[in-house]
Formats: sequence, structure tokens, C-alpha cells
Amino acid sequence: MICQRCLEIAALPIHGEYTYAVVKEGASDQSVPKGYDALEVGEEPLDLLTLVEDELLLALPIVPVHEDCQPPAGLDEPEPSEDEVSRSNPFSVLAQLKRDPNV
Repeated sequence: MICQRCLEIAALPIHGEYTYAVVKEGASDQSVPKGYDALEVGEEPLDLLTLVEDELLLALPIVPVHEDCQPPAGLDEPEPSEDEVSRSNPFSVLAQLKRDPNV
């Protein structure tokens, strides 16, 4: 994975514990012990590779970052130019109309 702060390769640990109860398709959820996730199995065999792949993808962080890293140098936000600072709010005219009761 790529760290989203420093843009270097990040090796992050993935940890997850999963407990499944394999039940027949259409079985009631009452037959599943407390703390277990029901894994319904029909006529087709259970695809363990897909199950593990899905759980790994869900365990990945949304935004991977190192614990202690800084963004690369030179990527600081630029200071606003004079044009950006001097621009007025286009809605300020509406505020003036709201204050003037004769309009």
C-alpha cells in the first residue's frame, strides 16, 4: 500500500478475528450461536478464497498512513495570491439588499 501522507510504501499490519457458523440456506438465525456470523451455504460449495479475500479487503484501512510520517517537503499549501485575497464575496450585494427596506 502507499502511505497517503508521505507517498512511500507502507507495510501495515492487518488483524481480524472472525467466527462463522455454517448454516443451510434459509435456516433461521436462532440456530446460530451468539457471537457468530451466519454463513449460509446452498447447493454450491463454499468458496473460501472469496470469503478470505472479502474479509481482507474489509480489514484494510480506508486511508493507509504510517504512524509517524511527515508529508514530503515542498508540498505545503501555497499562500493565496493577491487576486485571491482581494476578491469580494459575490453575495455581499444580496446582504445589502436584505438590509435596505426600500428595495
